[in-house]
Amino acid sequence: MALMLLLWLVAFAFPQVVKVDKQQLKRLGIQTYELRLSTEQYEIKLPAEAKEYLPESSEVYPPVGGIVREVYVKEGDYVKKGQPLALVYSPQVAELRSQLRMAEVRLKTAEETLKREELLFKEEVIPYARYYSAKVEYDRAKGEYRALMESLRSFGEVKGDNLVVRAPTEGYVVKQEVRKGSSVDLSKRMFLIVSNRKVWVFGYAPYEISRSIRKGMKAYVVVEGTKLEGIVDYVGGYVDQKIKRVPIRALVEQKKSILKPGGMVDLVVVVGQVKGFLVPSEAVQRIEGKSYLFVEVPEGFKLVEVRPIKEVKGKTLVEGPLKEGDRVAMSGLVFLRSVLGR
Repeated sequence: MALMLLLWLVAFAFPQVVKVDKQQLKRLGIQTYELRLSTEQYEIKLPAEAKEYLPESSEVYPPVGGIVREVYVKEGDYVKKGQPLALVYSPQVAELRSQLRMAEVRLKTAEETLKREELLFKEEVIPYARYYSAKVEYDRAKGEYRALMESLRSFGEVKGDNLVVRAPTEGYVVKQEVRKGSSVDLSKRMFLIVSNRKVWVFGYAPYEISRSIRKGMKAYVVVEGTKLEGIVDYVGGYVDQKIKRVPIRALVEQKKSILKPGGMVDLVVVVGQVKGFLVPSEAVQRIEGKSYLFVEVPEGFKLVEVRPIKEVKGKTLVEGPLKEGDRVAMSGLVFLRSVLGR
């Protein structure tokens, strides 16, 4: 019984028809507009924020454990491939360089000994066994030196007892997780660099509008007068309760880095062509959060709920239970609305 009463109250919240005879129509200067079906390009504009495209990110780890001596970049900096990011002191490298210096001394000593012994052997002053022993010692010292040198090179670019850490790719430093004096090991991420050739753009749409957006639709943003195109790659299946909107994400590509993570833009989603009725915007009346038109009927004007789709040069494209040839009130609306309040 209570449910039936509620439905009755909803049905009669507004009069079904505002009765207006021809004399009143003329006296009040109520003008009408004839509806014609129209096909328009439908685009949805959403306030949005650019964020890093994580699938094209590069994590930077130290090649060895040690202490960070210098940090050359900070979060937000744009870096080129190969650009120095930091300098890491490594006890392992320091020890290896010490061994290398001693190996170099042994190699030079062995080389000088071999030259002397070779000369003496040619003059038949010493036996072949002694010359051969010097040659073996030289080859051993040379092999040791080369092995240590290869080990040092395997760590990367060495500068003194330090290693230079360089950017593996171009992009923005979105995470800086070390500072001067930080201790690092092979598992410690130092930086996160994100390529800016692709950018995620996150927008939020009211639920009713989000129903028109589909994954794969074309989208674009305009930054500094440049149009950056992309596609919608995600439409949330839920309403964010904090802002009462549905998250929409587009993947946008750019040749030049003009759209940076954190930048605020308008995300435009190209929904496609839609059909509806173009009416003068002033004819659309907002009543208790909904949109209505006063549609002319024999008895006067009937209040009909519609859904606005887009604005087109002073007119509004709407859809609803309408048909071509219907006439809607476009003036005298104050009087018609006043009748509703009686």
